[in-house]
Amino acid sequence: MLNHFLNHLSAATRRAVASGSLKFLIILSLVVYSSCKKGSPTKDGTEPPISTADAHFLQVATSENNTIAIDDQNVLWAAGDNRSAVLGTGNKNKNINFVRVSDGVKAVSLNDSRSIIIKSDNSVWTSGGNYFGDLGIGTAVSNGNFVKVTDAAEQVEAGPENGFFIKADHSLWASGFNHYKIFNSSYSTADVADTYQKIADNVKAISAGQAHLLMLKTDGSLWVCGQNVEGQLGIGTKTDQMGFVKVMDGVKAIKACSYHSLIIKTDNTLWATGHNEYGELGIGTNTGTTRFTKVMDGVSALAGGRFFSLAIKTDGSLWAAGYNNQTFGINGPNQNKFIKITDNVTNIAASEYHSLMIKTDKTLWATGSNTYGEIGAGSTKDVSVFTKVKLNK
Repeated sequence: MLNHFLNHLSAATRRAVASGSLKFLIILSLVVYSSCKKGSPTKDGTEPPISTADAHFLQVATSENNTIAIDDQNVLWAAGDNRSAVLGTGNKNKNINFVRVSDGVKAVSLNDSRSIIIKSDNSVWTSGGNYFGDLGIGTAVSNGNFVKVTDAAEQVEAGPENGFFIKADHSLWASGFNHYKIFNSSYSTADVADTYQKIADNVKAISAGQAHLLMLKTDGSLWVCGQNVEGQLGIGTKTDQMGFVKVMDGVKAIKACSYHSLIIKTDNTLWATGHNEYGELGIGTNTGTTRFTKVMDGVSALAGGRFFSLAIKTDGSLWAAGYNNQTFGINGPNQNKFIKITDNVTNIAASEYHSLMIKTDKTLWATGSNTYGEIGAGSTKDVSVFTKVKLNK
């Protein structure tokens, strides 16, 4: 290793070495040792993570290329591609390890077009490219930092085409594209709302899929809007829906995935609709549906990627169905029924082909695609099983 290194030195430097400069040799040895120690590959050929400390997280949100999470000190951490400046780091630099972004954060949502956070004072902040004025902060060019949007918010949701927040009075506000007429009649389907507009009252939650929306009202009613090519709206057809329409009552949680939708009813039963080629609905077949179909009992939380679904049961166990190319964290074939993955899980997030979970000890674990360092594991190598993510604190 030392001879190889010396061969790449300048002639003058080699003469200094040959002259017997002990001080130089000591410095050189330290540099080589440090370089070798840091870059030595693990047995599987990957670079070892630089991160060294267990992460203690409360929430995590992820997109195809990026992840943001909040630790138990309300510090926001971010990792991933960041070409659209969604990480709020003040630049567009790629980060394969989690980097510290901001203090005093209590809620997060993320898409590759935008990120939205709620700070401890309930103020809403956003970051992203804002190429079309869709961040809701006017047409100003993004500098890569989080920009304040409003106060007194309780929930945020970052979709591919829109940003959303729900205020303390349960009013729903949105910015971005109007392709499916979520805004009032003064906007055409070609318009972009570059500031946040009120679009509904009495809203408890909003969830954005690839091009469709699920809205949960405070009375437990489910409303839907948007693309419906796979029956993901659950309205009995595959016709796109312009503006929100009511589907059912008795709902307590919602999750819009890429081309399928998941909900939890008030009795903790899981229901699903939409695309099902890989069994992602978990209903025991690979045939899609256009109406919500009951899947299983005792469910408390939901997440999903492009062709797979995740669910936490009321006992804290994690279950998965659908496409299983590293996305479940266990080796095996695709599953058209939910199978148990692990226990003691409190929070989950998933995107196209990767998944993250937070366990009861607040450690963060990740599996799946990692092309852009989006799981923050210190490399860009895909991960086939759930692996603990560490921080370089």
